[in-house]
Amino acid sequence: MPPPPDYPQEYFQAEHFQSEDPFPLLDYLQLLWFRRRLIIAITLFVAVIGFININQLKSIYTASSTLLINIPEAQVVDIEQVLSRNRSYGYNNQATGEVEVLRSRGLAAKVIGKLQLLNYEEFNPSLHVPEKSFFDFLKYLNPKTWIPESWTRAVREAISGKVKTIAPGVEEVADRTLVRATDIFLSKLSVDAVEWSNVITIEFNSLSPVLAARIANQIPEAYILDQLQAKFDATEKATDWLTERLSGMKTQVAESERAVEIYREDHGLTKGAGGGIMAEQLSEINSQLIVSRAERAAAEARLLQIKRLTGPNGQGIETSNEVLSSPLIQQLRNQEAQVTRRLSELSIEYGPKHPRMLQVHAEIQDIRQRIASEIGKITQGLENEVEVARTREHSLETSLREAEQQSSTQNREAVQLRALEREATANRVLYETFLNRFKETSSTKGIASSDARVISAAEVPMAASYPNKERSFTIILILGFLAACGLVFALHFMNPGLYSPEQILQVLGIHAIGMIPKLPAKTVPHEYLLQKPNSGYVEAINSLKISLRLSDPDALIKAIQITSSVPEEGKSSLVLSLAVVMVKEGKKVLVVDADLRRSSIGKRLGFVAEGPGMTDFVLADTDVPDEFIVRHEETGIDFMRTGDARYANATDIFSSKRMRAIVAALKQRYDYILFDTPPVMAVADARVVGSVTDKTLYVVRWDKTPRKVARAGIDLLRSGGADIAGIVLQQVDLKRYGRFGYGDSGYYYHYGRYGQYYQS
Repeated sequence: MPPPPDYPQEYFQAEHFQSEDPFPLLDYLQLLWFRRRLIIAITLFVAVIGFININQLKSIYTASSTLLINIPEAQVVDIEQVLSRNRSYGYNNQATGEVEVLRSRGLAAKVIGKLQLLNYEEFNPSLHVPEKSFFDFLKYLNPKTWIPESWTRAVREAISGKVKTIAPGVEEVADRTLVRATDIFLSKLSVDAVEWSNVITIEFNSLSPVLAARIANQIPEAYILDQLQAKFDATEKATDWLTERLSGMKTQVAESERAVEIYREDHGLTKGAGGGIMAEQLSEINSQLIVSRAERAAAEARLLQIKRLTGPNGQGIETSNEVLSSPLIQQLRNQEAQVTRRLSELSIEYGPKHPRMLQVHAEIQDIRQRIASEIGKITQGLENEVEVARTREHSLETSLREAEQQSSTQNREAVQLRALEREATANRVLYETFLNRFKETSSTKGIASSDARVISAAEVPMAASYPNKERSFTIILILGFLAACGLVFALHFMNPGLYSPEQILQVLGIHAIGMIPKLPAKTVPHEYLLQKPNSGYVEAINSLKISLRLSDPDALIKAIQITSSVPEEGKSSLVLSLAVVMVKEGKKVLVVDADLRRSSIGKRLGFVAEGPGMTDFVLADTDVPDEFIVRHEETGIDFMRTGDARYANATDIFSSKRMRAIVAALKQRYDYILFDTPPVMAVADARVVGSVTDKTLYVVRWDKTPRKVARAGIDLLRSGGADIAGIVLQQVDLKRYGRFGYGDSGYYYHYGRYGQYYQS
């Protein structure tokens, strides 16, 4: 097993572990490839079940015929309105209507009767004979099956006192059977119109190919016969009805024409006389009235403007159109301007009471009075104009009312005359129309032809249309494969464990500095190291040792705590394995069993559980640790037991100043001191020991330790002040790791080729 390369600390920055591909397609494909056996098994299982179900399905055959409708007919006479259907709806509406006719229950019942389909079990479920089963004897366990129905019915009637119910008659049973057969028939029928054409396709499904073809050909035949019968019945009914109507219409036409002549003679109306002159007169008076109203409105508007400008609050009378258009007022305005200018000149030489000044003021006053008098005349003229306009308007309104009364009298007489003439004309036209139709229907009676024909008859199908076994099996196979892939992904995403350095960094926020491969069952890891010094397991421990040094190159790392979240994660095995590798490197290593509750390292090394150890050393007065340490000769490891003073509180011991002094003293004698502490989630010992050691290695079992548990354990260690060097993935299945494509699995993917470099 090739170990991960020994990269410097800078490599373990977060950006080195960020995925370059937001959608790890290759990882998913590798996951599917790893689970290929499960996928193949599920796919084959689904395929076998689907194959069995497909072969149990009954084969259905489909026959198809084509019908052309709305064919132009060669008529001897024009009787299209009676015999042909209304074609004003266009091709689409016509085809849609005929499709509904072909799907009708009446036509289906005719086909069922013609082909005697009630004799087939497919259309008459009552003919079905159930197959005998081995479990049919169970029905005799039910008393209802061996007690006669007449007995039970008699008992019920005697208890309830009700009258015996009459069973359905033969006709009712036949009707129900026909209704059921019609429902089955229509469920197998498919009628569709070809878009933008008069072609209709008829398809029928049946368990028998011959019966499917017979029915597909019988449906258009029944449709054509039904169409011919409908036309014949329509012609027959039209002839009878026209004969009855013509006898009364002839008399009605004669009476309406006679009434027109009598009315014209009584009122002195000549034929063709009209109200044209009166209409022209009304139009002329109405036009003059409109003009008169407009003139009156204009005069009133001008008068209103003059009065508003000449009123107490009026201003700007000079801007009025009537004032501006008066030559006299304009002349007086010019004179006023000249006199005003002369007044200005004289005011320079004379005082205001000078005779010449008084004369000029008198002239200005006289001119202004003349202007006011002229404006008053203009106002009086506008009032006269308004009065004249009103008088003319009133006269025109009187003339219009007289003309309307005269026209109304004449129109009433003309309206009545026109009504009589229209009635007579309508009766005559209707009579002629009915007479023509009567002649046409009488001459073409029994000569009706169909406007539809079969352009493609149905043939006996050679192969079943359903089920398409090849396509159905392919679909089932694909669905089974997709379901298997979905199950694989579901199992993958539901797995709570951690399985790659990238995932550890993403979930826990700490880098994985070691991956320890899984050894064969019942293998003692530290003994395996001694027996296989060139194995991949040894290289993995060496890689962890180097990564531990590079985790903090500037620090002197001697005291190392190794712990985990929960028991059975391999921390004790890792402690011994790491100690053996360090000893083989020539280092002095001390392994301290700090798990006071479940000590296991001593047993693995072959020491007895009792004996002086760490707790005794903490409570002793001496600073020399020799009597509390034993040497394991086979591995060269110095080992310190938990001690006999287990009654002491572990937290008090590890957090004491004496413990810190002991650790400092041991650092002087040993190159490395490895503390095997209990799981973080079990007790608080690891949090306390982490504060007195240089680094902490946190062991996570590959694909087993839940993410939430590992995250909680790391948070507890950090809260206690422990310096976590990194995560160690323990018991990694390298073959699965490589096939899954976890993280840098390329180092492990060709494990078989790399294996030649190791002696495992």
